[in-house]
Amino acid sequence: MPNGDPNSVDYDHESFLGHDKKEEFDKLSSNEAKERLKRIIPYLDEDGNGQISEDELHDWIKKQLLAYIMDDARNLHDGNDVDHDGFVSWKEYVATTYGLGFVDNEQQAPEDGDFDYREMILKDYNKFITADANGDQFLSLDEMAAFIHPEEFHHTRDLAIQESMNDLDRNRDGYVSIDEYIADLLADDEDEHINNPEWLETEKRQFLSHRDLDGDGRVDINELREWLRPNDYSQAQAEAKHLIALSDKDKEAVVSTQSTFFFFVFENV
Repeated sequence: MPNGDPNSVDYDHESFLGHDKKEEFDKLSSNEAKERLKRIIPYLDEDGNGQISEDELHDWIKKQLLAYIMDDARNLHDGNDVDHDGFVSWKEYVATTYGLGFVDNEQQAPEDGDFDYREMILKDYNKFITADANGDQFLSLDEMAAFIHPEEFHHTRDLAIQESMNDLDRNRDGYVSIDEYIADLLADDEDEHINNPEWLETEKRQFLSHRDLDGDGRVDINELREWLRPNDYSQAQAEAKHLIALSDKDKEAVVSTQSTFFFFVFENV
């Protein structure tokens, strides 16, 4: 799904249009964008009844997400498939990403003053072998998609959760404490919130009431999984519900394909 605040206009634009088309739309005048939007809307109406349902919008958003993931994967795959056989080996990936000197020497200690890539390479290797669904030691295009977006695929999702735990768990005890949680939030927005006691207290309450499900004062891997990927939650479905709510003025859970500028935020284009 798009990066950024799910409540932002940019997030809505990218969810509906996809990353590349969103960039295109940002460069259009208001009238041009709305005319282009009018031509897109009929493609959402799968049953041709002149209305867009939440399910139809969900299907459309999922298509945009998949297109983005596959474009991302195709770029990385093409750039690493050195022998152009349609597959990427681990050696090809290491040579292209880190340099020929790292092939067969991934865990060699760096010389004085050189950056130590060993942790990054090990992290990539774990993703590589997990994404390699058929275990043939090569990544197809679909497997490359799982490598670059592990959170979106069933066979790599647990690895994505573990990577998030590793990022948050600074003392490496296998849990996320409330201090580690706050430190991660401050890492992105330190200047704005570090001296805001009210914000800190709100976030601490959020942690204790919504993240720490068993009340032991910390988040384990299962609680983190529920936090990041709830079993009953679909980002695409949530975004479809949100966009329908913005556009559905008569509260019928559908929107006419002819409604004026159908979508919400494009009034701001």
